[in-house]
Amino acid sequence: MQAPVAIGIYLGEQHVIQFANPRMCEIWGRSFQQVINTPLFKALPEVSGQGFEEILADVYHRGVPFTGDELPATLQRNGKLELAYFNILYDPLRNEQNEVYGVLQTAIEVTELVEARKKAEYNEETLKVALEAARMGTFLVDFVHQSLTTSKSYDQIFGYADGDFVWDQTRFWRHVLPEDRPELEAVYQRGLQEGTLDFETRIRWEDGSLHWVQVKGKISFNLKGNPMHLTGIVMDITEQRQAAERERQLAAEQAARLEAERQGKILHDLFMHAPALICILNGPTHTFTLVNPLYQQLFPGRQLLGVPLLEALPELTGQPIEGIINQVYETGETFVGKEVPVELKRDDTRQLVTTYFNFVYQAMRDKDENVSGILVFAFDVTEQLLARKQIEHNAESLRLALEAGSMGTWDLDLVRQTTVRTIQHDAIFGYERLLDHWDYESFMRHVLPQYKEEVARAFQKSYASGELNFETRIQTIDNHLRWIAVRGRTFYQDAQPIRMAGVVMDITSRKRVEEQLQQLTEELASSNEELLAANEEIRAGMEELSLANKQLRLINADLDNFIYTASHDLKAPILNIEGLMKLLVRNLPIESLENQTVTKIMSSIDNSVKRFQTTIEELANITKLQRESEEPVLIEFATVVRDVLLDLQTQVEEAEPHIETHFEACQPLRFSYKNLKSVCYNLISNAIKYRAPERPLTISITCYQEASYQVLEVEDNGLGMKEENIPKVFSMFKRLHTHVEGSGVGLYLVKRIVDNAGGKVEVESEEGVGTTFRVLLPMD
Repeated sequence: MQAPVAIGIYLGEQHVIQFANPRMCEIWGRSFQQVINTPLFKALPEVSGQGFEEILADVYHRGVPFTGDELPATLQRNGKLELAYFNILYDPLRNEQNEVYGVLQTAIEVTELVEARKKAEYNEETLKVALEAARMGTFLVDFVHQSLTTSKSYDQIFGYADGDFVWDQTRFWRHVLPEDRPELEAVYQRGLQEGTLDFETRIRWEDGSLHWVQVKGKISFNLKGNPMHLTGIVMDITEQRQAAERERQLAAEQAARLEAERQGKILHDLFMHAPALICILNGPTHTFTLVNPLYQQLFPGRQLLGVPLLEALPELTGQPIEGIINQVYETGETFVGKEVPVELKRDDTRQLVTTYFNFVYQAMRDKDENVSGILVFAFDVTEQLLARKQIEHNAESLRLALEAGSMGTWDLDLVRQTTVRTIQHDAIFGYERLLDHWDYESFMRHVLPQYKEEVARAFQKSYASGELNFETRIQTIDNHLRWIAVRGRTFYQDAQPIRMAGVVMDITSRKRVEEQLQQLTEELASSNEELLAANEEIRAGMEELSLANKQLRLINADLDNFIYTASHDLKAPILNIEGLMKLLVRNLPIESLENQTVTKIMSSIDNSVKRFQTTIEELANITKLQRESEEPVLIEFATVVRDVLLDLQTQVEEAEPHIETHFEACQPLRFSYKNLKSVCYNLISNAIKYRAPERPLTISITCYQEASYQVLEVEDNGLGMKEENIPKVFSMFKRLHTHVEGSGVGLYLVKRIVDNAGGKVEVESEEGVGTTFRVLLPMD
């Protein structure tokens, strides 16, 4: 079979014919041998002077394709000159240097279509003349007097033999079919505005018969533009309509036959040239009646055409594919197979090879709708299947690697501001599922305010450098703070950034370790300074402790030894001072005791001794924490907090705080009761001690689980502190609010207890707003 498209290739400025397919030779009326290697207009001299030389020269020299529809050409065919029409495409052919070296022509002859259309146009004009010569009736509508005057022919067209009645518009509309009235009324109203009427409609006579009429009319208006009269004609066009319908049906049938023949030819050519495996199996034995070249290439050296399926391919016997083919033939139901394995003997070795196919088995039916055969349309997808499985394996490996590294991937379209992301990406920002939309602004909404400017500069810099690399802090959708690292590359089009792609990593754990290391370093450095300050304070207050101070300076690097020494060796001197003070009071004369200055000095000394005893007691607690180990037990947080509030009853009654507790999500914890009570005591007492005098105190105590930790959160609306002071709160003897009594040991003790338990303490505070302590204790 021949392709329906004529194809020719012409080389050089002379358009030498290099190739012409059989259809092109048929159009030219020459054989291939007559035209090959001959300039086009020498091989076809009758075509010269018809404008094609200029078109081809323009395509060749400018390198611009040319498309023309229904182009006329006079050709020497069948022993005479014939006028034909073509749809033509001229495409320039270019070499590796992009230079035009020839022209590719594709053409389809449309002579029959053009002649058929011209014939239809001629018939339409003839019909128009015939209609104008047909019998017609006249009418006059008087809009002023609301009357309708008609001719006898008008009455006959509407089915009345005798016109012994008065016409009006109501009678006219009564004849119009109800379903046609809305559209006809719209046409009529538009005609009243435009001044002319021209429409066709259906009417029904009194005897029930259906007729077609055409109405034409002209409207006259008065000086105000109001319609006065409508004069026109009406014609019975029923026969013309019926004739036109018959002609349309005949034309449709003829076109359908021609189209069926054309489609059959195209379908056959398509099957033979399609990039798919196609065959037709006929009858219950599934005999090959059509085999395209690609299908035959599967079985080199084997005769397929005219041979039953299992005789041509005996290795299919017993395989599932045999049952599928029989099922389609018996039921007539289409079967679609995807990546179906079939064992075939593909080469001369006759070894069975597993091949995978995507295919469709479509039942073919005869004129009586009985199944007569099967159309097979298939693709060999073996290579694609193996490649996809390798890609899936690689993708799964990449996914596991990203999950293990707490990483998510992202791909940002800078033009449309859309992204493609993995679920791990959105999970880092606290989302349980992928959001429908995510762009640069979505990302920036999570960045903490103090980092936004730095992040924006990083993005701007990446547009020029092509590299994106920064670390920043974000707040997740569920209000958790995290550190993330972003790495990516920028892609360009016409030197403009159009796309960015990369990964985002959760580095919170790493940052916490770095912060803890930094904090420990700072604590170690500040401890030496604080120890020296403490030693100086003790030496200035008590000369008899100079020897102890010298000893403390020698061991100030070992904080635990200092605490142990201070908490034990200082008790006796303080007791001595307290005893001497009592002895002094007993031996002072009464007038001295009544002296206000003496009384004030004695009271100050007594208060100083009591404060020092409190400090020594707290230092002793630290040594006990380091040297003693209380057996852990299962503890309810609610019980511990209740006991602490009882111990703080006096302070609570004085401060009158509003205390909220939330222990619904709290589980029992195995821990030292004494240590946990000490932690709760210090946090709650601090919240009371450092309250803001200008507003009522509110304390919120919450317990919940986070990952593998049980979290105790104590939040207040007290004095708060500056951000730069937060790292100092756990330092020994460090007091950030000197106007309130305190030793500066309590929070140090909390930190040591939690650290020894493998937990951690987090602080968030804002000066003038309040403070939140989060104690994270391991649940195991």
